[in-house]
Amino acid sequence: MENSPPPPSDNIVELDLSAFSKPDIARIKSLGEKLKLLYRWFRSERVTQPGLDKYLIYSGDRTRTPYAAYRIERDRSGEYRLYDQKSGECLAAARSMDHVLNRLPDDFFSSK
Repeated sequence: MENSPPPPSDNIVELDLSAFSKPDIARIKSLGEKLKLLYRWFRSERVTQPGLDKYLIYSGDRTRTPYAAYRIERDRSGEYRLYDQKSGECLAAARSMDHVLNRLPDDFFSSK
């Protein structure tokens, strides 16, 4: 006799933790204020999809040096990930926004 899994129930609602919270959004805004103090421009845009919420963040100075571009994602399970927007490389994954923001590379804050 083989044990088979029970049939899926139609009355189960899957919890989606992908939306950024109000404190997360405030942290992104405070990051922009910090960059203004460093004489850098800052731009962010939020893209929301079912099961995935992401912020595209950009930083640069007013010279010809290339700007820095990164992506912060929050998935359905509530985990945050930091990606280099240009290369697609995952730089950090954590359960808190602070940990991910602390892993932003130096080129986001200054041009070399």
